[in-house]
Amino acid sequence: MKITSGGFEAVYHGRVFAYDMNPIEIVLSEEHDPLKFVFCAEYEPERNDFTTDISLVRYNEVRIACINFPRGKPTGNRDMIRLGVLNNRPLSLRYEVTINYEATNWSLTFTFFAGEGGPGA
Repeated sequence: MKITSGGFEAVYHGRVFAYDMNPIEIVLSEEHDPLKFVFCAEYEPERNDFTTDISLVRYNEVRIACINFPRGKPTGNRDMIRLGVLNNRPLSLRYEVTINYEATNWSLTFTFFAGEGGPGA
């Protein structure tokens, strides 16, 4: 099976329901050097907006913090997030987070894409 959108190939995709408000870890299997992505939902009371903070924790681990995302409304990124390289192809991400109204549980829908995008890619 091959799934494409806008010239990008979807290489990993899924939906995960978190236990409580715990982080979700996704490891993209590589034979010698796995890539790890840790998604978390955080609340910062001093902020009055929502944002995504993406940070490199280790050379092969990325932390993606969804800060003050609205409750009950699916929220994600509009543009592809370029993450690096997987199997010698550019790796990008689109995701959507839904936090329940009580802020006791959350879910993550994600698609990792490989390739350059654009017509004919």
